[in-house]
Amino acid sequence: MWAAAWSWNTDPAAHEALINELAGRGPVAAGAVDAHLHAALGQLWRRGWTPTDVVHVTARHQSAAHADAVARHVVADGRGRARRGQQLHPRWVEQLTILEDRDAGRLPGDGADLRVAVAALGLLTGLPELPRTIPAPGEPARDGNGPLRGSRGLDARMLARVRALLAKAESTEFDEEAEALTAKAQELITRHAIDEVLLHAGDDVGDPSVRRIPVDDPYADAKSSLLAEVARANRCRVVYTPDCGWVTAFGYQGDLDAVELLAASLLAQATSAMARQGSVRDAAGRSRTRSFRRSFLLGFAHRIGQRLAAATDEQVADTADQARLLPVLAARDDRLEAAAQSAFPHLVQQTRTISNAGGWVAGQAAADLADLGVSSGALRGSPAP
Repeated sequence: MWAAAWSWNTDPAAHEALINELAGRGPVAAGAVDAHLHAALGQLWRRGWTPTDVVHVTARHQSAAHADAVARHVVADGRGRARRGQQLHPRWVEQLTILEDRDAGRLPGDGADLRVAVAALGLLTGLPELPRTIPAPGEPARDGNGPLRGSRGLDARMLARVRALLAKAESTEFDEEAEALTAKAQELITRHAIDEVLLHAGDDVGDPSVRRIPVDDPYADAKSSLLAEVARANRCRVVYTPDCGWVTAFGYQGDLDAVELLAASLLAQATSAMARQGSVRDAAGRSRTRSFRRSFLLGFAHRIGQRLAAATDEQVADTADQARLLPVLAARDDRLEAAAQSAFPHLVQQTRTISNAGGWVAGQAAADLADLGVSSGALRGSPAP
């Protein structure tokens, strides 16, 4: 069985032969694969992975069918742990609830199901260790890398109001209405962020948390740039991992909530603006749509970063209690820098090239029209790396 699992992406012919041999063993082989998949998941939980991480990476490296099979095993794993009375963090439970909606298929039995399950096993057993974002099953209730002390998220009722405002802003056809809606969302979160920061002294800022935010193709690198700009303005650090298709964000809970909300809203606006540009061809009639759209998103991200930085500086300057605010921001920046460096000690800084000047200019123009409003306070300390 292990030979079949490990050959899924290295030796297709040998993999097929081994799968056929396993299929001939019927339920015995199916049960063995099922047991090993559950064991592999248990190992991944101890290495920093979460339910949605595992399913996302499986879909990215294999297929939706493989991801569905893994989702079924993940949900079964969670249900079994709950029955045994093992403690599951609320965010772990939320992820399991999301995965329950997937069409996870059948237990490995026939050749097709067995092939999917064995290939998924081969992938899961080779995944690396990750920075922990949620406590593993059975661990004490913590959030991110440390306890909840000093790391409050956005209030649930305010989150609901902000999400409703953003949904209306993204769906309206009237720019003035969208601007008013997002401005209200910004006001709500900014007020929360300032109040939360001023609760702490410079030497008592608590511990930052970690989240992984998926970035899907196409143009995943350009989308990650938008996320990085939003994170930088909200005092968070992000690291993009292309192979996994996500960014790892380091920050405090309210700031991370704001990054996710604002990035999703701005990405929706950028995608709509990009689609309105239609297809693009050069003078010889060759399609330039792909390079145009990637450059469009990079231009959009760059200009959004400038706008958010300006809002950041303005908010800091307008805060009355500078003597209390600035030391807390500096202390938080130090904690964030240390957390990111500890998790990724060998970071490589990459430069993205622009291959379509027209797309870059169009993206910056679209960013000038984008509605901002969800930044959790624009209270930046030292610049992000």
